[in-house]
Amino acid sequence: MRPLSVLVWMFWGACAQAQDAPKFGIFGTVETVTPLVVAGVQITVPDGLPVLSPLGQGVVERGDTLALVAVLSEGGLVAARMLEIYPVVGQVDAREGDTAWIMGTSVHVPPDADMPTGARFAVSGLWSGETVITSNLRTVDQSGFAHLTGIVMEEGSFAEGRVGGSALRGMRRPDDGFGTSPWIFSGIAVEDGLQVQLMTSGVFGGPVDLALWQGYATGPVASQTYMIHGTEITGTARDAQMPLAGVLVTRCVKDGRVVVAPPAGLDAGFAALKCAKHTPAG
Repeated sequence: MRPLSVLVWMFWGACAQAQDAPKFGIFGTVETVTPLVVAGVQITVPDGLPVLSPLGQGVVERGDTLALVAVLSEGGLVAARMLEIYPVVGQVDAREGDTAWIMGTSVHVPPDADMPTGARFAVSGLWSGETVITSNLRTVDQSGFAHLTGIVMEEGSFAEGRVGGSALRGMRRPDDGFGTSPWIFSGIAVEDGLQVQLMTSGVFGGPVDLALWQGYATGPVASQTYMIHGTEITGTARDAQMPLAGVLVTRCVKDGRVVVAPPAGLDAGFAALKCAKHTPAG
């Protein structure tokens, strides 16, 4: 198990940008590494910028899930913070066809993926309902170490909450609740989930002014309203523009809501994130 202070540093690594410069978040799947393209946008990575990871300082691979903070420079996006996101890390408890179970959470994997029962994996991917759709797999050798990233659900027998199908154990509920942001948890695997040792809210290390977010759509949850799985992000669209349930979407988001026009003062960021490309027409 890595020291708690190291994990804290990884999650809260300092951003290099000026405090008064707008900060832009990018969350999604790595499409290419050189150049780095995540969720359809290219980001310049300064020499020496570390890749933060719950597994230790990381190396980016195609298919990884990244949460980046970037600033604008000459019209382009320059990374200031890079964090590898793993919805679930732990031991495979069971495997049947294209589904594996880790700490009670179902993980969709290609049928030919070498993912035997008892092996330990860090799963890159995105939530679709309570299942992780895998985009990359890494083997893990830290015995007992486990990890979850996602929205905390509180209901039924999961008195302390859960992420996906994994129970959260041994933690103190925040006084103001878990809110609407994804949470990051690390600790030790237990029979039905995770014994929490470290927890932090959000994936960008702090607030951002505008974010580009990739994820699977819920389909309609109310009249002209949909959400992105693994988040509490909501979007509105006319029926003809409503994404189908389970479709991968990319949306620009401010304060938890999909935006279809540049927020005040963020025209350049809206353009750099290619937000108009992802705005449903009409």
